[in-house]
Amino acid sequence: MENKTVGVIGLGIMGSAITSNLLAAGFNVFGRDVLAEPIENLTSKGGIGVSSAREILEKTSTIIT
Repeated sequence: MENKTVGVIGLGIMGSAITSNLLAAGFNVFGRDVLAEPIENLTSKGGIGVSSAREILEKTSTIIT
């Protein structure tokens, strides 16, 4: 069974583009950034914002930084 859950740490120019593509491909995406605005952008597209990198480590097996 394919795991379609990915964590992305850093939602700047590259991270936000990666998360957009992953969401469009049907992945569940958890994201973390030091700023609130990129997390809000992620959640508005259907991703899940988290408050720490530790949460991403606990919820995903694939992490992109």
